[in-house]
Amino acid sequence: MLMIQATETIPDLAQTTSIVEDLLEKAQNYVPTLIASVLVFLLGLLLTRLVLKIVDRAMKRANVEGAAGSFVKSLLRILLYTLLAIIALSILGVPMTSIIAVISAAGLAVGLALQDSLANLAGGFIILFSKPFKAGDYIMAGGTEGHVDSVSILYTKLITRDNRSVYLPNGVLSSGQITNLSQRGTLRVSVPMTIAYDADFDAARQVVLEVLAAEPMVLQDPAPCVVMTGHGDSAVMISAGFWVKSEDYFAVSGRIYEAAKAALDAAGIEIPYPQLCVHEIR
Repeated sequence: MLMIQATETIPDLAQTTSIVEDLLEKAQNYVPTLIASVLVFLLGLLLTRLVLKIVDRAMKRANVEGAAGSFVKSLLRILLYTLLAIIALSILGVPMTSIIAVISAAGLAVGLALQDSLANLAGGFIILFSKPFKAGDYIMAGGTEGHVDSVSILYTKLITRDNRSVYLPNGVLSSGQITNLSQRGTLRVSVPMTIAYDADFDAARQVVLEVLAAEPMVLQDPAPCVVMTGHGDSAVMISAGFWVKSEDYFAVSGRIYEAAKAALDAAGIEIPYPQLCVHEIR
């Protein structure tokens, strides 16, 4: 019995030794490929960091908004690392066709689920790189107006005149009309008024021009003007036109109305109200 067991053990030992030797041989053959893959991966990491630094410097020179810069660098980092991993695995002989197919299918599913977000994302890129406005500008867009507080990838935050925070989707902003009241630095204001038909228009014009000259918010270059704009049912319609700095746009009209009313009253020029004449027929 002992002899039989020993005889059976010898083939098992030989077979195990053969398997180990075969594995060692395969490992020795695989080492150069593994080393090559690791070297390519390390070199890719260095190149990725170099590319990200170059992109960062380019965006700083182009004065790209901070939110856009951070997102672009993050997205580019993910894409470069993914590409590097695919290259390294392909060198190791890993079949990449099925992996790429799975990634593509997952990307398609995510894209369909996030259609609106992707539209806002694209709109964010359009806004951040075309720069129709920047933080601090006063804009009118999407039926809302206010000061731009911040521009993110998906939404733009506005602070309205009554201090409410409004978040507008970038997809809506980029595809609609945007009116920027701050971009040029100055704005033209027209203040409509009325005077009686029997009033002296030249005298009224001079009174209003003196009011405009005395108001510090009104710019004197270009020079303000007062013109007749129409004949109403009960009054002659005139308009005071002048330029102001963008930040004074909303405050100046009320001041001009108050000062003009006082000056016209002092000059004896009537500001009429609607009147209805009734004739009795007998």
